[in-house]
Amino acid sequence: MQLISFSATGWESWDVAQQPLIREQMPVLIDDDLLLEDAPGVPRPAVFVNQWLRELPLNGSPALRTWQNSAGCLRD
Repeated sequence: MQLISFSATGWESWDVAQQPLIREQMPVLIDDDLLLEDAPGVPRPAVFVNQWLRELPLNGSPALRTWQNSAGCLRD
């Protein structure tokens, strides 16, 4: 499992209509094979974990260190 910090730098070159609404430096967990689904419509647990991480600021955890600590514990 890989733990990265999101950055929207260069988003204009991505195949998306607008800038993603993910906060800068938000931790993101990705499986080592870089897949988020086992089959079409069958998400891996990392999808749900990342959704939970993205909601931390809305649920009373505005600090970057809290996000990083939570993601590190989940990864381990």
